[in-house]
Amino acid sequence: MHQQSVALNNLPPPIQYTQSQVQNPVSQFSEVSAVKDKNNMIKNKDDQCVDESTSEKTEVKWPTKRKINKKEQKKRLNARMRRLVCPKSPLMVFSELYKDVPIKLEDRLHNNNFVVFTASIEIDGQVYTGDHVSKTQAKQKACENFLRVMLAKKMNERPEKKDECFEESKIEDESVTSSKPKGPPQEDFPWPHFASLAMHNLIAHWELQPVTKVMPEETVKTPPKVGGMKKFPNKPENYNPVQLLHQMSPGIQFTETTINSNNPSCFEVKCKMDGVTFAGKGSTKKAAKKECAIATIKYFWNFDFHTVEKK
Repeated sequence: MHQQSVALNNLPPPIQYTQSQVQNPVSQFSEVSAVKDKNNMIKNKDDQCVDESTSEKTEVKWPTKRKINKKEQKKRLNARMRRLVCPKSPLMVFSELYKDVPIKLEDRLHNNNFVVFTASIEIDGQVYTGDHVSKTQAKQKACENFLRVMLAKKMNERPEKKDECFEESKIEDESVTSSKPKGPPQEDFPWPHFASLAMHNLIAHWELQPVTKVMPEETVKTPPKVGGMKKFPNKPENYNPVQLLHQMSPGIQFTETTINSNNPSCFEVKCKMDGVTFAGKGSTKKAAKKECAIATIKYFWNFDFHTVEKK
């Protein structure tokens, strides 16, 4: 009995419920479940917010298409055509179209006076040639002859004949029509290269030159002016005519031309002073230059070197 009383004393005290809890035993459980529902609702809202934010970030925003003005479209087309139709010489066009075809060069003496180069191109068993004193110009002529024949053949080609019978075109199988390529027409002829060649020939025919950049006035350095002799010398016979002319008119230029290179040779030298052109002939360039200077001095300063030489 004593042991049973000790065991009963060790038991925990009984739970005491209030009157409201006794009347509504489910209220406590409902409060706990309500709290859990609120937490779940908050979690669901957070998940929805996260999903919406991620969806907003992952959406790709494409740029809006704007209508291109006709003037701007025309300018773009002009810029594209300028790149396509860049002026090219016949040699450049040929080297782009036929990289592996060599151009042979041969030299020969023409009339025992000067050397002439002959360039030849062999394509499909046909030989195209061009003659000139310069090697490059000979190649240009040979390439030009080949391209001219190539364009003439293309221009003389007849278009494909259309079917005369309209009924036959209707009876064609669908498989045949489906096998035909659809889209814009295609062609292997290098029209852009010939357009570039035509532009090159037009510029050469009109003798157009590229515009040089004009330097600003501040950076342009004018060469120093070299003054000539203020007074004609009292004894001009002591001077060389060419030297005296350079002293009286610094910067004067002479142009030399060969009239006859055979024996006897003949040369002509010209100079221009104050809008008047003077010429002198001689068996050598030096003698022709001297005669030109004598004629110039005689016209402007009334002194003739020939009279002094005769004395």
